[in-house]
Amino acid sequence: MTEIAMNKVDGATAESHLGRTTVRKVATRLMWFVMTLYFLAILDRGNISFAALQMNKDLGLNAEMFGIAVGIMYLTYSMFEIPSNLILHRYGARVTLTRIAMLWGLATVLMAFTQGPLSLYMFRGFLGFAESGLFPGVMLLLSLWFPFSYRARYNAMFNYAVPISYIFASLISGAILELNGTFGLAGWKWLFILEGIPPILLGLIGAFYLTDRPHQATWLTVEERDWLVGALERDASATGVVHGEGVLKTILNPMVLLFGLCNFGLFCGLASLFPWLPQIIKTFGLPASQVGVVTAIPPIAGLIGMIALSRHSDHLGERFYYASMTFIIAASGFAIAAFATTPTWIIAGFMVANVGVYGTQAIFWTIPQSYLSRQSAPGAIGLVGTLGSIGGATIPVIIGRAKDNSDGYTIGFLVVSAALLFAAILVQVARVRLVENERSGESTRHKVV
Repeated sequence: MTEIAMNKVDGATAESHLGRTTVRKVATRLMWFVMTLYFLAILDRGNISFAALQMNKDLGLNAEMFGIAVGIMYLTYSMFEIPSNLILHRYGARVTLTRIAMLWGLATVLMAFTQGPLSLYMFRGFLGFAESGLFPGVMLLLSLWFPFSYRARYNAMFNYAVPISYIFASLISGAILELNGTFGLAGWKWLFILEGIPPILLGLIGAFYLTDRPHQATWLTVEERDWLVGALERDASATGVVHGEGVLKTILNPMVLLFGLCNFGLFCGLASLFPWLPQIIKTFGLPASQVGVVTAIPPIAGLIGMIALSRHSDHLGERFYYASMTFIIAASGFAIAAFATTPTWIIAGFMVANVGVYGTQAIFWTIPQSYLSRQSAPGAIGLVGTLGSIGGATIPVIIGRAKDNSDGYTIGFLVVSAALLFAAILVQVARVRLVENERSGESTRHKVV
């Protein structure tokens, strides 16, 4: 075990009973809110997948145009991630996350007023702008509240919201589409309206509920606050491989760029799990309600896989090999789906892809969370998120164009698989670089790079 790992273990095991009690209290207070926040974000980000069953015909969208509508959200999301994360670091989660929630709820409702491709692009772009900084912001927030040894399980718990949201969306969206014609509105318009209101309400709640930093937590005892602040300080002194002086130096750091390219591959997988699946399943000849039930199967598998993999990663204290493994699992799933010729194999491929992508989402993010110094973390995590979002912006367009040109998803899904495999390799490149830094005497304690 390296000196870094030993320091982490020592910090995690000290005063274990008080530590477990404190972390449990923090989780009870914090996790339900950020999980609900992300649940609603994924719901509103992904509802276009079911809206497409009616909307594409109404608006005259082909596969590439739909891919642009999916991807443009990630593009505008990526443009504002770093500023949003810096605002969160300076002004706190209560201001930043509640602003994000209310704005994206409004953006979702506005999508009901879409009249054609251009207005769809405009509203989806506004949704990306409104939601920008949410995921890296919560990753930063969790790193400020949970010590290293607990981080993967609570990253995973936060990310449970993704498959749970897709499961819920799969089961409820078909029923909402059945409102088609009610009060003269198309079913897909009802989808945007009914799913856009809850985040506005949650943002209002968060403005009074959230606490920015552990030392401000009056709902912890003095002893619990002291333990938590001390544990986080020990982690900060034992980690922090990437340390920059100023935002520009930080975001140009090779390690930060390496983490960002890994996240690019991850987002290629994330952005491909759900948008196309309802349309693929619709070709089986099923009604909208049954399309939803079948679409729910892969994210259920992803949820189970995420829980198992993240807990085992925490148990072993191992991140890098685990992240590479989950990237490879995800790549295998998309490869299966690319060559699938029957509904059974398509669903099987997406089940494997869901396990791999969601497992990676939980485990990979513990690496930039834990190997960035406090000074560099806000800008660095923002850049990692930005590069990931660029992957989310480009891959739907690639898949859509390939679908229009070849009338199938084989080429598009193989591109996703290749991006995930490349990311698996980059994780190991990052691991080797960190080991070399230690061996050269530039340990994390000295905040090198």
